[in-house]
Amino acid sequence: MENSEKGIEVKVDLYTRFCLTAIAALLTLLVIGLWAEAVPTANQASAEPARVFGDSAAQRDEVAKLQAQTVEKLKELIDLLKSGEVKVQMVQPDQKLPGGENVTPQPEQ
Repeated sequence: MENSEKGIEVKVDLYTRFCLTAIAALLTLLVIGLWAEAVPTANQASAEPARVFGDSAAQRDEVAKLQAQTVEKLKELIDLLKSGEVKVQMVQPDQKLPGGENVTPQPEQ
């Protein structure tokens, strides 16, 4: 076996050079466009900070607010029950007769 050095010769015609130049120009525009979007502008600023996933302090505040709302609703329900406008009746769950039929007791009136 003989090792001989052979050179690779590539001929580039005018059309290929034009296409490569166009691709390089479009890639340059793309990079500039992406860089320009990454720069913050004045209209993107807001007074309220963005909510970040995993902000445990904000989650605890939200849970505390929801718990306070639940307590208020329970107080309203207790006041309604104490006023007598609502009555609660207890009934037994469905019972089966010896024949297998379900019997639902009717509330007393």
